[in-house]
Amino acid sequence: MVDASDDFKVDEHFQNAPIDEEDRLKAEKRAAKVKAKEAKQADKEAKEEQRKINRENREKKKKLKDKNKKRKRGEEVSDDEEEQGDAEKTGGDGSKKAKKEKPAEEHGVWVGNLAFATSQDGLRRYFEDCGEITRIKCPKGEGRQKQNKGFAYVMFKEQDSIEKAIAKSEEKLDGRPLLIKNAKSFERKDGLPKPTKTSVKQKNPPCPTLFIGNLSFDTTKESLQEHFSWAGDIRQVRLGTFQDSGKCKGFGYVDYVTVESATKAIRAPDKHTLHERKVRVEFASEEAHRRSMPWMIRREKADQRADNDTSGAAPAAPAETSSAPASEQSNDQHQYRPRKEYTPREGNDYTPRERREKKPKPQGHLKPGEALSNAQRQKPSVQEFKGTKITFD
Repeated sequence: MVDASDDFKVDEHFQNAPIDEEDRLKAEKRAAKVKAKEAKQADKEAKEEQRKINRENREKKKKLKDKNKKRKRGEEVSDDEEEQGDAEKTGGDGSKKAKKEKPAEEHGVWVGNLAFATSQDGLRRYFEDCGEITRIKCPKGEGRQKQNKGFAYVMFKEQDSIEKAIAKSEEKLDGRPLLIKNAKSFERKDGLPKPTKTSVKQKNPPCPTLFIGNLSFDTTKESLQEHFSWAGDIRQVRLGTFQDSGKCKGFGYVDYVTVESATKAIRAPDKHTLHERKVRVEFASEEAHRRSMPWMIRREKADQRADNDTSGAAPAAPAETSSAPASEQSNDQHQYRPRKEYTPREGNDYTPRERREKKPKPQGHLKPGEALSNAQRQKPSVQEFKGTKITFD
């Protein structure tokens, strides 16, 4: 008999109790599921935090890029943007970012007219007497053999090596005379400077009028003028519209006062979005620019009419008579030649007209309408039915 005063300890009593194998497996599976769920949640939170950091970095880079574009266009930058730019440079917490160490300055030459089979080792042997070579950059082509593209850059450690390398120009390597010049020289072979690459390729010369394409049908003159007024003073806005509805056809013209304002608007591709559409901005043609100035067209027409009236009122100069014989006169002048009289041949007493009248006409020839007027007409009478009548039961 168990004493009632003794405490009954459940853990000690059931510690060595047998456990069913199936229950043990279920418990392990539940623990594994809980552990996997917690790991998945932690991974999800880490990814969300990383996406948030990446989003903030992209926004900072975009704002810094917009600020630099404004500075290039000559626009004023606010103090908030300046402070943000300083924060970008310092890292946001006031501590300056560690500057990357600049690599040692290299002095190099550009080598052209290379044979495609020339290797870097061949270039190194060719320039070994010019000085110490730090590196050779020889881009490979896209062919099957991966040969070079016909040019290369050779970098030296000393500045004096450049002059020695340029002095070897026109000397042959692998059977081809090389063209060698300073790697920092951007002049072409003909001596002309390298053409500057513009952001937008224009097919028309610069003018104060801009052609705006790919516009939304909801675009109005007011919205178009408000969107492009930042670049300068606008003289007028012309919008192509439908006659029935009056809505925009998808294109228009913006007439600025100066060419500089139009050029400034073209060089800002980040502002070529209107009504959530990427619009096309180009210099207008000469004819479109002339149509923006109707007073000039009227003046030109008036001057042309005045010139025509003046030329029509002038008296004609009298023709000069020449005493020279007809054989010496110009061939351009029309000379009257009398018509020769017809003399019938011997044995023919008829003139050409009488001979045509006496010529017999073909029998089958009829005058216009003669065949229709002489055609036989059917008599209007009742005709007897001669067919077979079909009946249905």
